[in-house]
Amino acid sequence: MVGVMLLVGVTVLAVAIVAVVLLSGPQPDEIPRATIVAGNKSGSLVLAHEGGDPLREGEYRIYIDAGSGLVDETANFSKPAGGVWSIGRNITYNKGGADRGRVVVTTISGGSETILAEPEFRGGGAVFSPDPVDPGMTPGGTGTPGPESGGDVSPIQITTPETSQELVFSGRGHGGNKYATMTAQTTLENVTRIDFIIYRLDGPYTNDKETIMRSVEINSSDYYVWDDIPVLPGLSNGNEVAMIAIAYNRTEIIGCRWQVTTVAGI
Repeated sequence: MVGVMLLVGVTVLAVAIVAVVLLSGPQPDEIPRATIVAGNKSGSLVLAHEGGDPLREGEYRIYIDAGSGLVDETANFSKPAGGVWSIGRNITYNKGGADRGRVVVTTISGGSETILAEPEFRGGGAVFSPDPVDPGMTPGGTGTPGPESGGDVSPIQITTPETSQELVFSGRGHGGNKYATMTAQTTLENVTRIDFIIYRLDGPYTNDKETIMRSVEINSSDYYVWDDIPVLPGLSNGNEVAMIAIAYNRTEIIGCRWQVTTVAGI
């Protein structure tokens, strides 16, 4: 009986030791997700964070292939403000030329490195398209792009006004007040909500600086339309406004597009 008791005790102790060893190990870090797009600004390569998790310095690397293989060029990009590369912020390649053949952004998590985004470079073009790659792959591999990929087309695009056009207040709404129209279209298949935001770039910062339309409805032509944008207080012809379209999948931002436009027709 004593031998049996000792044997049971030793077995329980061994199981407890194994459990402590297995459960005390570090848990795997969550791999961040982000939508990175790139463009040509004054001849320099610019990468923009358009949605997803913020990336801190040291948590990402940027590789560039100029024809002789991928090279880590992270140190040659500008540092994000506050050390955090978050939504709406850009970083610029300090070595100039925007004629690079390939750009790969990776994330470092739990001692491993995985591809976060691989925008397809179009030498001299205005924009790139985000080309997300499945986590777990290394630079030089291939992946299956999501529905948001597609050449130079962003996952969400502001279609009215176009980049070269003005935001014209020409319509007449309640009380004879003038209204403008903003539309957007997305190639994303899992959108549950689209929000529009417009705000003045100049002028005083008052409580009425911006106007917002949440849960913009889609029409029969698959365009998200905000057709009664009111004139912001103090807004005049020639003023510049920022226009933003944000796509959500429930509470997650899965696409974002913005542009600066001049106001007319007031």
